[in-house]
Amino acid sequence: MIKDIAAGNENLLALHREKKVLEFHRFKSDLFDNLLGTLFEKVLKSESGKNSSKKKMTLLSLGGYGRQELALHSDIDLLFLYEGMTTNELKKNTEPILYPLWDAGLEVGFATRTLTDCRKIIEEDITALTALIDGRFLAGDRSLYDKLSEIFWKRLKSLAAKKEFWKRKGFETQERLAKYGASLYLLEPNLKEGEGGLRDYHNILWVGRVFEKIKGPDELKSKGWIPEEEEKALKKALHFLWNTRNELHRLSGRKNDQLLLDFQEPIAHWWGFSDKEGILPVEQFMQRYYQEAAIVHEWSARLTRRWAEEPTRLLRLFPFEHSRGLEEQFKVVHGQLSLADSDLFAKDPMAMLRLFEVAQREDLTIDDYTKDKVRGSALRINDDLRREPEAGNIFKRILKEPKRLGATLLLMNELKVLGQFLPEFEKLRFRVQHDVYHVYTVDIHSIFAVDEFSKLYTQDESQFPVAVEALKDIQHQDLLAFAILYHDIGKGEGAGHVEKGVPLIRGAARRLGFSAEEIDLLEFLEKSHLIMPHLAFRRDLEDQNMIIQFAKSFPNLEALSMLYLLTFCDVKAVGPKTMTPWKASLLDTVYLKTREVLVKGAFDKEKVSLLADRAKEEVRKLLTTEEAKEAELFFKTIPTRYLLATKPSEIVRHLALWRQFKKEERPVIDHRHRGGASELTIFCWNTPQLFSKICGVTASNTLNIVEAQSIVTSLGEALCLFMVSDIEGGPIVDEHKWGRVLKDLREVIEGSQSIEKMVQERLRPSLLKPKTARIVPTRIEIDNDISAYYTVIDIYAHDRIGLLYQIISTLSHLGLSIDISKISTKVDQVSDSFYVKDLLGQKVTSLERLAKIKEELTKVMGGVQ
Repeated sequence: MIKDIAAGNENLLALHREKKVLEFHRFKSDLFDNLLGTLFEKVLKSESGKNSSKKKMTLLSLGGYGRQELALHSDIDLLFLYEGMTTNELKKNTEPILYPLWDAGLEVGFATRTLTDCRKIIEEDITALTALIDGRFLAGDRSLYDKLSEIFWKRLKSLAAKKEFWKRKGFETQERLAKYGASLYLLEPNLKEGEGGLRDYHNILWVGRVFEKIKGPDELKSKGWIPEEEEKALKKALHFLWNTRNELHRLSGRKNDQLLLDFQEPIAHWWGFSDKEGILPVEQFMQRYYQEAAIVHEWSARLTRRWAEEPTRLLRLFPFEHSRGLEEQFKVVHGQLSLADSDLFAKDPMAMLRLFEVAQREDLTIDDYTKDKVRGSALRINDDLRREPEAGNIFKRILKEPKRLGATLLLMNELKVLGQFLPEFEKLRFRVQHDVYHVYTVDIHSIFAVDEFSKLYTQDESQFPVAVEALKDIQHQDLLAFAILYHDIGKGEGAGHVEKGVPLIRGAARRLGFSAEEIDLLEFLEKSHLIMPHLAFRRDLEDQNMIIQFAKSFPNLEALSMLYLLTFCDVKAVGPKTMTPWKASLLDTVYLKTREVLVKGAFDKEKVSLLADRAKEEVRKLLTTEEAKEAELFFKTIPTRYLLATKPSEIVRHLALWRQFKKEERPVIDHRHRGGASELTIFCWNTPQLFSKICGVTASNTLNIVEAQSIVTSLGEALCLFMVSDIEGGPIVDEHKWGRVLKDLREVIEGSQSIEKMVQERLRPSLLKPKTARIVPTRIEIDNDISAYYTVIDIYAHDRIGLLYQIISTLSHLGLSIDISKISTKVDQVSDSFYVKDLLGQKVTSLERLAKIKEELTKVMGGVQ
C-alpha cells in the first residue's frame, strides 16, 4: 500500500508541475477511493466484518475528500456509519482500515456515528451539518447512506430550516473571517479560510445545494445562475487558487494554507512571473491573487445572498416601493436603492455616478440587481463622459460629503466604476507593495485613507484632538479628499511615485473641473506628502531653523492643515496598528510648531541668548526662591540648546531629579507615561559609552526605543531622556518589568553588571524565523547641512535583534557623542537618525573620518553600502 501511495504521489507531482489541477483532484480522489475500497473489502471478507441484517457499516468521505478536491497535503476525512455493533466490534472493523493509512504517514481524520448520532448532530452542529453535505459514499452498506441522506434532507426541507442554515452559515463565516482576516487584501492571506479563499467557493456549493439542489459547479451555468463568461472567470480563479495552494503545500512539505511572505516569491517564480516595467514578479503574483480572490468572494456573496432571498421572490410581485423624493431615475424597493428603468445606464451612463451620489446622500444600500447592471455597464464610461463638467461635479459632491464616503468609494471600486471614471486609479487596483509594513493593496490603502479623513468629522475629539481641530481650516473638503485618494497615484507607474504622480494628479484634477489654483495646491500636496512624516519621525523637532524653513514652503494655513491631515490619514490607513499614540504626538508637534510660525509670521530666527534668557525666566516663575537660587548653577552648566528645546515644566521636573542626584551621589532613574509612550529619565555622571549601555539595557528588556536624547553639563553630569514603547507601540504598563529595567540600569551604570554579558545572554536569536518580505539593502547617509550644530547620520537597514545597540556602540567607539536619536522601525525595516558631535563638541567635517564612519557602520550592519 505504501508503494501505491508513493507511486501515486509521483504522478500527482507530475500533474502539479503541469498545473493540471482538475486531473490532480480526480487522480488523488480515485487513488484513495481504490485504496479504501480494497481495505474495506478485506474487512468484509474477515469474520468480524461480515454484515448481517442487524450489523451494518458504511464508509463515507467528507470535506475536501468528499468534494474530490484534495490538495497535495490535505487531510483525509472519513465517516464510519454503523448499526448494531458493539464498541469492540466497531474497533475491529475500523482499525484495519485506519492503521495502514497512518502507517503510510497520512493525516486521517475520522468519526464513527450511528444514524441516531447523526440526527442529533444535524440538529445541533452547523459544522458537522455542512460536512455531511459533502459526504460521498465509498463502500459498505448503501442503505445506511441512503437513510442518512433522507434524514439530512428532511431536516432541511422547510423554508424556515433553509433560512436558519443560511443564517448559521453567516455567523460561522463571521467567526472564520475574524480569525483568519476580514479583508481580501491582507498581506499574508489564507488561501482556504480567508476572504476570497476557497471556503467562499465552498459556501456557494453548500448554500446552492440546500436552496436550489445544485449538485456541482457545472450546474451554476446550466441552471442559469451565472453567465457563461462569468463562469469561465470563476473557474479560472478557482484553478489559480487550487494550483497555488498545491505549490504552497509542496514548498511547506505539509498542509499549510497561509500564504506567508517567505513563500510568495518562490511561488511567483513557479507561476512564471518575471520583472515587468519595474514591477517585481512577487508583486505581479499577489496582484493576480487579489484579482482572482475578488472574483471568488464576489460570486460567493452574490449567489448565496440571492439564493437565500429567492424563496421570498413572490413578495417582489407586489414590492413595497416609493420614490422618497429621489431623482426620477431611481426608486426605493424594500429599503434598497434600485433603478426605475432597467435600460437607464444604456441611455445615460452618467446615471451610474448619480446612483452612488444618491445612495450616499440618502444612506441607502444598492440592491443586487442594480449592482449587476452597474458591473455590466461600467465600460460605457468613456473619455467623453469623463470630460463632462457634470460628471466631475457629481464626483466632487461625493468627495465633499463625509457620510459613508469610504464605503461609497469602496463600492465604486468593487463595481469597477471608480477605475473606469478615473483611469489613473485603475492602475492601482490590486497593486501590491511587497513589504511587511504595507498591509493593503495601493487602491484599498488610498480609499481607506479617504475613509480615515471622513471619520474625523464624527470622531471623538478626545482621541485625536489636533486632527479634529485642523478640520476647521479646511474650506475645500472635496479637494483634500481627492488629494488623499490620489496621494499614491504614481505607484501605478513604478518607482519614483511622487514625481510620476504630479502630472497624473494635475491631469485628473483638470478633467474633474478643479480650478488652476486648486490644481497647484494638489501638486504641492502630492510633492510634499512624504516630507511631514520624515520630519516628524526622523528629525529633531526642537530645531527652530528646520521648522521655520518648513513653514516657508506653505502658501497659506489651509495648505499646512491639508498636508497634516493627508499625512495623518496616510499613516493611519497603512495598517490597523500603524498610528501609535507616540507617532500621532510627533505629527501633532510638527504641525503645531509650524502652524505657530505661520500664524505669528515669525520667519526670522530669534537670537539664541534672548530665547535662553526667556526660558530661564519662565522656569524661575515655577520655583521657590531657594530652588531658583540653586537652579542658577544648573543654568550655567547645561547646554543652551536644552533650555531652548525643553518646556519650563519639564525643566522644573529635571531640576528636581538633578537635586536628588547631587544629594544622593548615585544615579537617579525615573519613568512615567507620556504622549502615548513611556519616558525614561536618568541623571548620572557621564561615563564612556553611557548612551550605548542604556540602549543595551532597554534592548535586553525588549523595550522599543522611539526617541532618545543625551544632555551633558560642563561638570560632566548626564541627563538621558529615552522615549520607549512596548512591541505594539504603546506605553509599558507592567510594573514588574519596570522593576527589572531599573535594577538593570542601576547595575550597568554603576559597573556591577557587564552590559556585554547581559546583551549576549538575553539577545539570543529567536528559534522562530522572523517574518520578512525581502532584505532591505543597508543605506547610510551623512548630512552636515540639515542641522546647524550636529552631523546627522541616517541609517536604513533590515532589522534584527540587538541592531540598535550595535549601531550606538559602534558610534561610541568611533569617538562620537550622540545627543539626539530618532528611531523608526516599520516591522522589519529600520530608519534611524543620529545627531552626533565629535569629542570636542563639533560637527564631523573631515572627509576621511566621514568615510571611516560609513565603513565601520556598514561592517556592523552586515550590508553593502
